[in-house]
Amino acid sequence: MTGITARQVNPAGTRVFMGTLTDKAELHPAFVKVAQEMDIQTATFEMLGGLHEVEFSAYDFVKQVHQEPIIVSRAMEIVAGHGTISLLDGAPHVHMHLAVAFRDGNAPQDIRVVGGHAARAVAFAVEFTLTAYDGSPAERAPHPSTGLRLWNFPRIS
Repeated sequence: MTGITARQVNPAGTRVFMGTLTDKAELHPAFVKVAQEMDIQTATFEMLGGLHEVEFSAYDFVKQVHQEPIIVSRAMEIVAGHGTISLLDGAPHVHMHLAVAFRDGNAPQDIRVVGGHAARAVAFAVEFTLTAYDGSPAERAPHPSTGLRLWNFPRIS
């Protein structure tokens, strides 16, 4: 048995939005608000810009436990930012990954890059492009073998 699931999520089409997040807006609640205001249940997004703070969290796949978060509080630039919006318990859920860079005199070429799953991020100035997939929402549900809440799609055999 394979661990592959899939389903078309945009039978009714797609919509593309562009926007900004500034003034210490928290990214996750901001994307939830965009989803609610624009009637978005399933989407992907890309972003770039500057942050004041980011909290990275990690999941130990072997032990299936969440590790202690790492919080970076300083001026930093998003070098890669992307994520998804889907439904969890009927409400918009944001899943985001970021790679950020900042000056660090102890790092090679005086710049350090860190990244991973972003549990929280605070904007200085962030620009985003969001693509909403209309029709069949992606919904999250407990996944028994991983311990995570993943997209609940039909299995491909």
